[in-house]
Amino acid sequence: MNRTAAFLLGPELVWLLLLATAGIFVSANQPLTGAGRGTLVLMKLFLPSVGVMLAFVPLFWAPGSQSWFLGRIVFASLVGVVGLVYFLSRAASYDDSRNVGLILGFVGFVFIGWTVLALMGGVATLFLLSHWPFLLVLTWILVLFALYMIALWIIWTFNIGSGKALGG
Repeated sequence: MNRTAAFLLGPELVWLLLLATAGIFVSANQPLTGAGRGTLVLMKLFLPSVGVMLAFVPLFWAPGSQSWFLGRIVFASLVGVVGLVYFLSRAASYDDSRNVGLILGFVGFVFIGWTVLALMGGVATLFLLSHWPFLLVLTWILVLFALYMIALWIIWTFNIGSGKALGG
């Protein structure tokens, strides 16, 4: 892969693709229904963490300094988490009194994404500063995270049907 293509296939592209995916789901859920709002809340729960983890994938083909690329990942993820959660929060809004928890939900979902970013960024920084090989560790973190997110999605899906997932 040449240097320009590797530079363009960075964490910013990951966040733009996630935002486009969220836009497709939002447009499919218009006009907003109760089930559509539940889907958007589910996306606000999972997509920030998934986006942070996917933003680390370009480290596999990053040209040049990985510490500079890690800075790109952190900055793109800080902005991407806020942008994605804000977009999904506005899409799930009824614009009336039913939005009581919208602001707190926004803060909570951003906090979830930033916590995953802090954990992954801390591990990556530790490995890069100590000159240990990080890509094998990143591979296993991504595999374990994917299994964890699949398990959470299955649990959440079965609980939504019973009315327990949203406090019912």
